[in-house]
Amino acid sequence: MNKSITLSQITTSIFDGKHGDCENLKGSGLYFISVKDLSDYNINYYNAREITPNDFEQNYKRTNLEEGDTIYANTGDTIGKSIFVKNNKLVSKTSFQKSIAVLKPNINIIEPRYLYYLMKYETPRLRKVATGSGQKNLLLSTMRDFKVTIHDRKRQKQICSLLGLLDDKIEINNKINDELENMAKTIYDYWFLQFEFPNEEGKPYKSSGGKMVWNEELKREIPEGWDLCTIEDISICHDAKRIPLSNKEREQMKGDIPYYGATGIMDYVNQYIFDGDYVLIAEDGSIMNDDGSPILQRISGKTWVNNHAHILEPIDNYSCKLLMMILKDIPVVTIKTGSIQMKINQKNLNKVKIVSVPNNLKNRINRILNDIDKKILLNKKENQELTSLRDFLLPLLMNGQVGFKEDKAEG
Repeated sequence: MNKSITLSQITTSIFDGKHGDCENLKGSGLYFISVKDLSDYNINYYNAREITPNDFEQNYKRTNLEEGDTIYANTGDTIGKSIFVKNNKLVSKTSFQKSIAVLKPNINIIEPRYLYYLMKYETPRLRKVATGSGQKNLLLSTMRDFKVTIHDRKRQKQICSLLGLLDDKIEINNKINDELENMAKTIYDYWFLQFEFPNEEGKPYKSSGGKMVWNEELKREIPEGWDLCTIEDISICHDAKRIPLSNKEREQMKGDIPYYGATGIMDYVNQYIFDGDYVLIAEDGSIMNDDGSPILQRISGKTWVNNHAHILEPIDNYSCKLLMMILKDIPVVTIKTGSIQMKINQKNLNKVKIVSVPNNLKNRINRILNDIDKKILLNKKENQELTSLRDFLLPLLMNGQVGFKEDKAEG
């Protein structure tokens, strides 16, 4: 039996993060999370702000994040971006800015994961009740009084079991891809930063006595006989083909083709402007990782890209993965413009000097990196399919259009 009830009646608390700023303290291990730190399934702590213990203690009291909570973005275009909190060592070290609400389930009434799926399902209605003349916001009072219909406990568990299988598989694929990315970086660094690529005898070049010479432009030693080139020499920039779409335009073009922004997929549309293999580098806004490297994305197949990311296609036998490794090694501070609104312009990017990889090594490293790249892309493709299936099933399960075999057996 379904039951109509308010969110405040199925939760023990609904609070947002701090309405104000905190003092930064890099290395504290105490985090102040904003919407930009929310990925599709997890909090991305890599670039998140770290704050002082005093600020953290005061802020953490508001939300008291725990396993089983639902994190829910409540501001602007990001309303509805949500995460189901699983147990990990950083949960107790996480606080939030006011753009994020934390919902704590009343476990006597609702399955914790069911609350997460319920919030995803109700997002279209929640967006309609957001207020504000400019940027829309979901007030805490609005959320608490918001009426929803929930299933009985048995059906809640069935829905969580089915959709949870899909989400758990997506999470596994993401973890595998993280390991593959680390593997690619380790190999690249060993070959082209430490210059321990295999010599003619198959031994590490530098530590086996390979001759190194000082390069004045790069201010470091490189293998004897190696040349320099620029990013422009190894890639073509397709920025002129980019087309930004407004929220309204995207709403009228709903589909399954990824629409990319500076840092990730923003939406899915029914048309494309690119069809192939490219590397994206964030152009403005959030352009830099915490370690100073540029924010990069690898795209493949049919895609649409807005005007906040440069689109690079590798040439001269450079693969997308090798190009990504090279770009990742460029300190953004050396090519950015602006201090408040930072930007990487095309001219600065194109003229960056790098070591030119000899063709024989290029072929060898491409074979290794391409194999890793294919596995990552396959996992990403599977995740997109699993996400589409989950998003298709979610409303059908929540509104009762799709049932379970057990229902027929009982009937």
